[in-house]
Amino acid sequence: MPNENEQIEHLAAIAPEQITVPEAVFTLPEVGARITSEATGNTYRIGELIGEGNFGYVYHCSDTWENELAVKILKPKGTYEEVRDAAVAEFEKLKLFRHPNITFVFDAFEFQHTFYIVCEKCWKPINEFMQSEGFNGRVWLRPIARQLLQAVHYIHCNHFAHQDIHGGNVFIQAAKDDLSPDDMIFTYMLGDLGLAKLAAEMDAENTVLADWMRAPESINPAKFGAMDHRMDIYHCGLLFLQILLGRPHTFTREEVLAGAPRELALTLEAPYSFALEKSLRRHVDYRTASALEFWRDLNTTA
Repeated sequence: MPNENEQIEHLAAIAPEQITVPEAVFTLPEVGARITSEATGNTYRIGELIGEGNFGYVYHCSDTWENELAVKILKPKGTYEEVRDAAVAEFEKLKLFRHPNITFVFDAFEFQHTFYIVCEKCWKPINEFMQSEGFNGRVWLRPIARQLLQAVHYIHCNHFAHQDIHGGNVFIQAAKDDLSPDDMIFTYMLGDLGLAKLAAEMDAENTVLADWMRAPESINPAKFGAMDHRMDIYHCGLLFLQILLGRPHTFTREEVLAGAPRELALTLEAPYSFALEKSLRRHVDYRTASALEFWRDLNTTA
C-alpha cells in the first residue's frame, strides 16, 4: 500500500495542464456507486449524502474492509489544476495533523475529474447533539472543551490556524465498550481542515468565511488587530457559548462588531462568564492568548 507521501505525489501528478472543469465534467457519484482509488487500491461504496459545505459535499461510504467512513468530494471551484492543488494541500494538512482529537484521513484520490478525500466517520456533529432532548451544556462543556482545545493547541503548535471551528466541524465519535455494551465512549473530534492556513499567512482580504463565522478582526483588522491563531480562540468561545445555551446561535456582522457575543457571555455564571468573555473580546491583543490559557480559565476557581 502506498504511504502518505506517495499518495500526495499521486494527487500532485494528476493533470499537469491547466484546464477548466465545467459542471458537466464534474460528476457527483450515485448512491451505491463503487469507486476504486489508484493510490491505495481500496474500493469505496458511496452511501447517502451527509451534508454540503462551501467547498465540498460529504457522503457516507464504506471500504473494502467494511469500515464505515465518510468521503469529502471537492467542488469544482476554479480550474482543474486549482482544485487538484486544493486537494493536495488539504491532504498534506490532514497528514500533518495526526492527533487523537482530529479526524483521521485514510485516502485521497481523483476519479473522473473529481477529487475525493476519505476520512473516518463520526457519530454526529456537536450542533446536532446539543439539540437533542435533555441536553445540558453544563454537563457536556468540560469534556468537549478539554478535547477540542487539545486539538486546537496541537494545530497552533504546528504554526497553523484552523479558521473554521464551529458546531458543524466538531464531531462526536462514539464507540461501544466491549465490557459494558450498554455504555458508549465519546471522543470529540475537530474536522474539516480545508481552510487551515499558516498563522503567519492569515489576512482578512484572502480569507473566505461565512458571515456568521466572522471574527471582528476579519471584518476590520485596522481597528481590532491582525488575524492570527487567536481567531480560533474566538470561534471556540462562540461554540462553547452555544453549548451552554443548548442551541446553535449566530450573530449578525453588526452584532459581532458591537461585541454582542462577549456581552452575552458576561450573563453566564462563573467560571464560564470569565473564560468566555475573555475569549470573545473584539480586540485580538486583549483576547485569550492560547488554547492552554482558555482551558485554565475554564477551570479557575477564583
